Amino acid sequence: MIPPSAFASNDSEFYDSIRTLDTLFEVIENSATEHKFKDQGMEFTHYFSSELNRSFIVNDEVGEVCFTYEGSEVLSCFPCKSDEISGACP
Repeated sequence: MIPPSAFASNDSEFYDSIRTLDTLFEVIENSATEHKFKDQGMEFTHYFSSELNRSFIVNDEVGEVCFTYEGSEVLSCFPCKSDEISGACP
């Protein structure tokens, strides 16, 4: 196995390209914390790697990484909040 530190990068494109669970687990190994949550009726898992300072949100219903970003805050894969109405969120 390749240690997570080998992947440490400031290159968001690398992390944004991670979509499969296999690739995600190669990058974070067992070093990440895991938090299951529901958002807009769907189930997700938030993985946070303190070594990488990266979060990965997995849509549990389809088994894919849907969002990755710096920091540990639990965010959403949805571009809009459930009650948000705007030009971008009808």
